[in-house]
Amino acid sequence: MIRIAHVWSTDLGLALSVPHMKRYIDRGWEVYGISPPGPRRAELERAGVHWLPHPLERRLNVQTDALGCYSLYRTFRQHRFHIVHGHNVKTGILARLVAAAARVPVVVQTHHGLIYHTDSPPLLRHGGAALERLASHVSHRTFMQSQDDLRTLLVTGGSRESVLDLIGNGVDLKEFDSERFSPEERARIRAELGILPDEIAFFSAGRLVREKGFLELFEAAELARAQNKKVRLVVAGPEDKERNLGIDAQTLARAQQNGVILLGERKDMARLYAACDVVVLASWREGIARVLMEGAVMGRPLITSDARGCGLVVRPGWGFIVPMKNARALADKLLLLTEESELRRSISEHNRREGRKEYDLERVLGRIEAAYYELLAQRGIVDPNAPKRSANGASGHAAADALHQQVG
Repeated sequence: MIRIAHVWSTDLGLALSVPHMKRYIDRGWEVYGISPPGPRRAELERAGVHWLPHPLERRLNVQTDALGCYSLYRTFRQHRFHIVHGHNVKTGILARLVAAAARVPVVVQTHHGLIYHTDSPPLLRHGGAALERLASHVSHRTFMQSQDDLRTLLVTGGSRESVLDLIGNGVDLKEFDSERFSPEERARIRAELGILPDEIAFFSAGRLVREKGFLELFEAAELARAQNKKVRLVVAGPEDKERNLGIDAQTLARAQQNGVILLGERKDMARLYAACDVVVLASWREGIARVLMEGAVMGRPLITSDARGCGLVVRPGWGFIVPMKNARALADKLLLLTEESELRRSISEHNRREGRKEYDLERVLGRIEAAYYELLAQRGIVDPNAPKRSANGASGHAAADALHQQVG
């Protein structure tokens, strides 16, 4: 029986990974999720995931990080995993290094976004690249969701080229399907949320932290609503105080006074997209923005900042890109899409059609599965005649090789 462990910095990441993990649970693998303690343990265990704790914080702390690495080492040795799959930046780096020390046969990583880019300050760029380079030397495969992040790793020497696998990202097309919701159901959900029938609802989601652009978005909604009362901003997402980047209570209260509907953390994301008219994300940094992908496949026009990872989704015809941290520019696009119903309709039709072609989660999961079997077969753990590449897509290495030729 194959034993695999996914290591995240929060249990929220594990919960979002359940669609990926479920396919292996159904095949009889032992699937573990390792994260700091959180409120989602019962949810994970109901899905068949064995949850284990690690004490690593997202912030750097030499003493607690050393203890956290030792704890991870003991966990890896005790459970004798065949695969350790790291996620996030700090946790992913440490998990890969510790897994190699614990002699885990297959060590892989998914990059959901880098902390540095080619135009970052030199200290951050060189430091980030050095850490990634160190971890890449013990990685057997690094799954990249963003071509821009892959390019950054190549240009800065942050990874061995041979381990990079450009897989993209995807959405469950059955779950996120606007045709599941009748006009009557949509009206019921809007009423439940407090959205008036004639309002244009702009939906955003994510942890309520500054780097997700919520300060600018709240200001933009206030500016736009002052000009047109049909503008209504709806936000789903938990508060996040661990990294001292959260939005303070006074700012959240003011946003609500100005008409913003704050829903907190929600599990019914497809219903929320169905209820709203436009999806907006003002983030400062993304790997590749899941909120925008989900909005696109649900057939919603998109508004986003020009942060990396956002423009990868919002291309010409998909919606609008505005300068990062610019509330006035955001407000102008909120107003434009509030007033232009035909523009909303045409972008909606385009996004549903093109989004469902491009962001199919099954294709992405098939590429990861093929890589697992390829690496397990190389180590004699599974039948070497097992398929090494999914029928759903060609090797991500080919894309990495082509990109290397462009930047080299």
